[in-house]
Amino acid sequence: MLMPDPDGTSPSHPRERWLAIGLVTLAALLAYGPLLTRLGFYRDDWYQIWAGLTHGYRSIITLFSIDRPAMGYTYAAAFYLLRDVPLAWQVYALFLRWVGALAALWFLRRTWPGRPWMTTSAALLFLVYPGFLQQPNANTFSNHLFGYAAGILSLAATAEAIHSDSGRRRAAFTALAVVGAVTCWMIYEYMIGLEAARYLVLARDRLRKSGGTQKAWVGRWLRASLPYLVPVIAYLGWRLFVFRATRMGVDVGQVLAEYGSSPFATLLQRIAGLLWDFVESAFLAWAVPVYQLVDSLGLVRLLWGVIPAALAGLVFILYVRQTSNSTGVPSYESSPREERDLLAFGAFATLAALIPVVLLGRDVRWSSAFDRYTLHATLGLGMFIAGMVFTLVRSQARLVVISALIGLSVFTHQANAQHWARFWEEQRQLWWQMVWRAPALEHGTVLVVNLPSQRYFEDYEVWAPANLIYAPERSNPVIAAEVIAEETVRKVLLAWDETRAMRVFIEIPRDYARTLVVDWPSGNACVHLVDGNQPELPSSSGSLMRAIAPYSRADLILTDAPAASPPERIFGREPTHGWCWYYQAASLARQRGDWERVVELANEAETLGFSPGDVSEWMPFFHGYLNTGDEAGARRLAAFVRGDEIARRELCSGLAQTYFLDRATFDLGTRLLCD
Repeated sequence: MLMPDPDGTSPSHPRERWLAIGLVTLAALLAYGPLLTRLGFYRDDWYQIWAGLTHGYRSIITLFSIDRPAMGYTYAAAFYLLRDVPLAWQVYALFLRWVGALAALWFLRRTWPGRPWMTTSAALLFLVYPGFLQQPNANTFSNHLFGYAAGILSLAATAEAIHSDSGRRRAAFTALAVVGAVTCWMIYEYMIGLEAARYLVLARDRLRKSGGTQKAWVGRWLRASLPYLVPVIAYLGWRLFVFRATRMGVDVGQVLAEYGSSPFATLLQRIAGLLWDFVESAFLAWAVPVYQLVDSLGLVRLLWGVIPAALAGLVFILYVRQTSNSTGVPSYESSPREERDLLAFGAFATLAALIPVVLLGRDVRWSSAFDRYTLHATLGLGMFIAGMVFTLVRSQARLVVISALIGLSVFTHQANAQHWARFWEEQRQLWWQMVWRAPALEHGTVLVVNLPSQRYFEDYEVWAPANLIYAPERSNPVIAAEVIAEETVRKVLLAWDETRAMRVFIEIPRDYARTLVVDWPSGNACVHLVDGNQPELPSSSGSLMRAIAPYSRADLILTDAPAASPPERIFGREPTHGWCWYYQAASLARQRGDWERVVELANEAETLGFSPGDVSEWMPFFHGYLNTGDEAGARRLAAFVRGDEIARRELCSGLAQTYFLDRATFDLGTRLLCD
């Protein structure tokens, strides 16, 4: 319920409130909903999904016992309900985003009552803020969104308690605010910076009620803050002096050690970093992410992003028109004082939210998912941007500016969703092509995998799905992995032996003498499971993959084992059999020595009009024709390969007798392909 403003302005009409709620709902759907069915699991999702499916949902509690115990319980509860269904997690994350936006609208309306256009603008800019791009990574970031929604609801409950005349009602909302705040901190400790907004709201209220002249307002402010200060102090005491985190980055002792022998200089550097993070979050977020994302989109994808963006801007304009008077001026126009107040409040809340992140040695970046640190600052950023527009832009132009910002933000999220959808499709294709080529893998295999448009950041992005597919019955991972990097190349070349341990109960032996290289460098090629005895890399392969290709062991593929199958609930239905299915099936048949099957597959692919995007993929069929005595067929494929001189040289430099029946066949193949 909206109360009258102290200056006597009437609150907004109930119809307007429902229009605002509908607008927020529609904006959430337009920004985050169109591609939900094409999104899946990513990054940190994988080891948590593996643990939940292999050890049960309670294992997730154990996983997070080392750094954020409360998160383990909320995450386990969500996993118990949603399991391994990607769409369910996407809908859940969108729901949390929507709840947070409604909570923000509630908070803003109670803090600036009777100013519906200004507060709705701030809530929408908070909701569609373009700097936080991890929404599609729904499984992992649902935890962030849950904690953040609890924190914003806590602030809204405090604002409601301030305006409550009934002592019982005030106590109830205060209790709700405390519960929400503690939930937020327990899930993510660095979100405690949100508390600064609460104390500013309380100070603003007490100062306003005292007329700004009574010195006693400070004491009243402290008394009003006491119900919140006690749990804050208790929480900080527990986190700093009782709980011992064993994961680097969240342990207090390790964080303090980073300040080293020059704490003052380090502190100054981090203050400078804080100011730069503010500039990045408040200003660069509206340009840098969209610039980076648009570069990888084609015309069709651009158009699909423009449509929801235009709709979001148009709906906002319609909302303002519906709530305007006959002269076109929005009802209950805000005053310059309130606009400056919103601007200052937003700047303060943003800086306060970023301070814990910066003090912990983290910073906002538009790469490697470090835009995550903008999330809990988005409430302040929404207020700051709206306040800046209302302060600096004339009344008649505000509608254009804000609708343009909303449209730009929705477009950014659509471009971002296209990026994540492509990432998921690549993962799906990777694992389906893997099982087409490798029915099973020997335990102890170390996978080193490359994707076309993405790079894996952590090994569990590979070993978790690999074990779910190839060893779902095993309680410990029996297939290991490592990301492609210079350090990985050294380990492979030295046949390094180590154990990868993470999060309490996961331990994976890694013997790099048992490495299988899986290279997929370009969307024009298929996935290549490399045989080090005769590497046949796509022409677009990178230098690191080429360095370890000779050490790849295709003999780790169990060619005659029953074929594994990716879980359909996770990876969806098997893709249509195109060229890559024929290439993988022929590669498997070649490894088995089933040359008649290879030729049969070649004839089927030719009849259907399939051909490779990379000439190296002719090689299994080239071997098949030669080994069945079909020199004409082999000569025809050799001509295709010889049409790409660079690819021909690379293939010939690695050509070995591995897949030839005898020396005479090898000599013939060498003459056809290389001479």
